[in-house]
Amino acid sequence: MWTFLKVALLDAGIVIVTFILFSAIIPGYKRHAIWEKYISSFAKFVIYIFIATVAINILTAVIVYALEYERYLNIIAPSVQSILIGFVASCVPRRGVGDKKEEKK
Repeated sequence: MWTFLKVALLDAGIVIVTFILFSAIIPGYKRHAIWEKYISSFAKFVIYIFIATVAINILTAVIVYALEYERYLNIIAPSVQSILIGFVASCVPRRGVGDKKEEKK
């Protein structure tokens, strides 16, 4: 039980760190363009997330088995998936369509 809680806290930390990292690295207009192109339609979003998740899991499993760390696969794979979750969360628009920055006079 403690191992599960530790891994869950680690994954939550990775999501938060990658959210902050991607928000700082990728400019807002670029993140919004990514959102509009790939994630705005829920059907496309589900398909893209499924494909990305399967690809990341396969790649992670191949690397972990090549390095002979099979017993840690249940810890490593969700941690790598947390990076994808942080990226997707950072692409979500933070302002509404009608919101504008207040101009300082």
